[in-house]
Amino acid sequence: MSRAVYRMGASGARKACRGDSRKKPLGLGARPRYHARMTQDRLTQLEETVAHLTRQVEELNEVVARQDTELSKLTHRVRMLMEREAEREQANSGGVILGDERPPHY
Repeated sequence: MSRAVYRMGASGARKACRGDSRKKPLGLGARPRYHARMTQDRLTQLEETVAHLTRQVEELNEVVARQDTELSKLTHRVRMLMEREAEREQANSGGVILGDERPPHY
């Protein structure tokens, strides 16, 4: 917020603004020349950043697709191994090993 201070001078009272450090907006025709160059540089930088991020997203998408395929294969293999082990347990369920009994390979 600006504070208005009135000063008495030879030509009468003048209003002097103090404490208002905000820059006043420039009109469309009053913009400095470097503004267009800065905007073009910034636009180029943003386009490069978007291109880089797009490439990274595509690479990560390929990685995720490969991992999904590998995960599906591994899940299938684990399911097959679990089924085999269940069949073995059913086939060998005749012998019961007690806690104090030594396993047969000793």
